[in-house]
Amino acid sequence: MKRLLTYDFGSLKLYGNYVLAEINEGATITVKDNAILVNVAENYYEGRPFAYISYRKYSYAVDPAVYIEASKIENLIGFAIVTNIPTAINNTKIERLFSKKLHKTFEVISEAKIWANFIVKKYKKAKKHAI
Repeated sequence: MKRLLTYDFGSLKLYGNYVLAEINEGATITVKDNAILVNVAENYYEGRPFAYISYRKYSYAVDPAVYIEASKIENLIGFAIVTNIPTAINNTKIERLFSKKLHKTFEVISEAKIWANFIVKKYKKAKKHAI
C-alpha cells in the first residue's frame, strides 16, 4: 500500500493500480464526496490509469449521480464492487447504469484486485500501441 487516507465516511487505501475503498456502515456517499476521488486521481495517480475497488463489508448508500461524476475522471478506468450482501449486489446493477467506465461485481476481494491490475495493464498496453 502506498498511502492510507481516512475520512468521516471511511478510508481509501492507495495502491499502484487501484484505490481500495472501505466505507463505514450506514454512510451515504454523495457527489460532494466524489471531489475526494477527483483529488486522488489528480494528485496520487497523476494521469496514470487506475481502478476503484469498493469493498462493501457493510451496508451503506451511494447516490447514483456519483457514478456520473466519477465517469468524468479520465484516468479512472473501472469500478469493482466487492460484496456478498444481497441488497448491495442488487444495488450494483442499478449503479452500473450510471457509469461509463468498466464495472464489475465480485464476492472475493482478491479477484477484484486481480481484475483491477489486469485492466490497468491492458489499458497501458493499448495506449502504448496506439502511439
